Amino acid sequence: MALSRSSSWKEHRLADRLEVGGSEYSVDLVARKATGVEGWKVTVVYLPRDAGSEVKADLPNAASTAEVRRLVTELEGNEGRLREVFGGAE
Repeated sequence: MALSRSSSWKEHRLADRLEVGGSEYSVDLVARKATGVEGWKVTVVYLPRDAGSEVKADLPNAASTAEVRRLVTELEGNEGRLREVFGGAE
């Protein structure tokens, strides 16, 4: 379910449960307009379902809303790719 805080903030759930390294996470893609950033700043946020700290992985900036949608389509439910992105965050 896509959530939007304002026209400058987009959030989309990529996975309800993803196991990585023995821990379970909910995974969201957050895209936001930011000062000094052309287009959208994109971050994948791993929220622990139990104890632990959230993990954030920055992706390359998206030039348009269409590119944000393409990223959502590419990553949504793609557990292998989401684990790969998580590994790049550490």
